[in-house]
Amino acid sequence: MVTRCRNLAVAALALLAFAASACEVSPLLAPTGSTITLTSSTNVLSANDSVEIVAQVMEPSGTPPHSGTLVTFTTTLGTVAPATAETDANGRALARFQSGGTNGTAVITATSGGATTAAASALRISVGSAAVGRVVVNANPASVSALGGSTTISANVLDVNGNVLKQVPVSFTSSAGTLSVQLVTTDNNGIAQTILTTAQQATVTANVGATGGSSTTPTTPTGGTGTTPTTPTTPATPPTTGQASGSVTVTVNAQATLVITPPTTPPSAGLPSTYTFAVTVPTTNGVPVKNLRVSWGDGTSQDLGAVSGNASVQHTYSDTGTYTITGTLTDAAGNVQTVSTAVSVIIGASPTINITPSVPASCTGTSPCVVTFLLQVTPPTGVGIVDVSVSFGAATPPTQGLGGLTGSATLSATYPAHAGAQTVAVTVRDTIGRTTQGFTTINIP
Repeated sequence: MVTRCRNLAVAALALLAFAASACEVSPLLAPTGSTITLTSSTNVLSANDSVEIVAQVMEPSGTPPHSGTLVTFTTTLGTVAPATAETDANGRALARFQSGGTNGTAVITATSGGATTAAASALRISVGSAAVGRVVVNANPASVSALGGSTTISANVLDVNGNVLKQVPVSFTSSAGTLSVQLVTTDNNGIAQTILTTAQQATVTANVGATGGSSTTPTTPTGGTGTTPTTPTTPATPPTTGQASGSVTVTVNAQATLVITPPTTPPSAGLPSTYTFAVTVPTTNGVPVKNLRVSWGDGTSQDLGAVSGNASVQHTYSDTGTYTITGTLTDAAGNVQTVSTAVSVIIGASPTINITPSVPASCTGTSPCVVTFLLQVTPPTGVGIVDVSVSFGAATPPTQGLGGLTGSATLSATYPAHAGAQTVAVTVRDTIGRTTQGFTTINIP
């Protein structure tokens, strides 16, 4: 009898041990009729970004299940880790969604025992180009030279909530010119850049994504440890794909024109002459001139500054020859252009010397013979007279200095009777260093 009771006790203990073992290995799952609601702090992500996911489990009675209830996550894009998580005292299980660098929309669901996320309430997170909401494009500089130039095109890609999108491919196209690269991935600031080179007005468009998307505003779930959880709000469902584009128009600077006009008559070596530089700034897309630099072709140059309209400048060439005058226009946008013209410099006209003598009809005996002279010295325009001297030959006085005579003067000289042929010489030295002589011959009777 004692043996039989002992055997029954051993069997009972074994049964209890088996029951305890079964409780330890059986997972704790939500009962049938429970609900699972998934939320996240955002419904858009850049490629390679992640976000925490909250699975809120509620039993049919409206209370959270026992803590430690297992929830399993699945996703159509990227990964969720851990794939299975336990609920806390408020029925919340936490996991992290990692986009994995693939563009598209991740549909995330969760299950626990008899509870599962309904298809209509699955958490959807747009990743990369699927999350695009707006593309802002600008050019720096906003205009280029009509002779051709380059500008940096920047596309700032934003998601549907106004945040920057990283690692999103951007496709650039242009109506004119060439682009340094046409497909660029945004950086950590959500910016993709290319360089446009053009000599024509061009519209550059940056495209992201495939088909249309819309903007949504995510919500943050409430409730936490130690509080009674409230029903989380599921973020607005994002589009499965997204598309946005932006454009910027790069204008062409209309450059100023330059016309160089030399003197109407060939300039003379050693004499100043006037040259006209006519600068015209277009009224449409015109850029003001910053400086006009003139190279005279003789080794000298000068800056005329911000010329607008006509500028008259004098220049003196020391020697004869053909010279190339070059004007270099630099405008406020940094555009540079050059215009050249040739000028031939000739030998300048010498001063004109006229000597008109008045010789007596006869000189008798030993009486002296007085001869008068009307002397006229006419310099060319721009030339001054430095010195005039007259040599009368055998007369008294033999020479006479007249200084810087310009115009006419009456002179006289006394010759011996019967002096015969005499040569009168006038020597003129001008302001450009030349010496000019004039002669006349008289016969003393």
